[in-house]
Amino acid sequence: MKKELTFYFAIISFATTTLSFSQNHYFGIKAGYTKSMPASPDNQVNFSENNIEISQGVNRFKGLDGFQIGIYSHIDFGYDFIHLDFAPQYSKYGFQNNGDINYDYFDFDIGISNLNSEVVSKFVLGLGVTPSFVLSSKQIENINNFDLKVYLLFGYRFYKDYVIYSQLRYGVIEIIPESKITNLQLSLNLNIPILKIKK
Repeated sequence: MKKELTFYFAIISFATTTLSFSQNHYFGIKAGYTKSMPASPDNQVNFSENNIEISQGVNRFKGLDGFQIGIYSHIDFGYDFIHLDFAPQYSKYGFQNNGDINYDYFDFDIGISNLNSEVVSKFVLGLGVTPSFVLSSKQIENINNFDLKVYLLFGYRFYKDYVIYSQLRYGVIEIIPESKITNLQLSLNLNIPILKIKK
């Protein structure tokens, strides 16, 4: 846990330093619908109350509907076409396996995109990483408390700085130790601008 907290505070320090030297900054709200699609490529995992049984095979779970909500900042760091993105958010995940399995994360998107670039484009592209911390997991006791996802996003600017976009995340760390179940999530999000700072 200490390593995760150190990483988190290092990101905050980097963002603060970048903010002090750059020119244009955008802040707003991010909200969207999510669909979880976790899979276990090598093992079949069965849940029975608090017991977990793992056998050979391939198991693709039925994903549950969810949502995410948070804030975003797009920081100008000297390039007209791309900005540095930070987006802390609450995300709800889940899948079905002999009942609904729900687990909630604090996700922190860190990436680059042209969501609010000085070179205005109708189409938006971006990529990055998402360190994640488990906030709640009622059905799984031995869930990993930390996950790391990579993401891609593609969107459309439909009005000024309002952007609707899809975001695909893939987790590189197992949800449950030794299960090989990894997170896969597709979301449809709306960026709602609130504040722009120009220097």
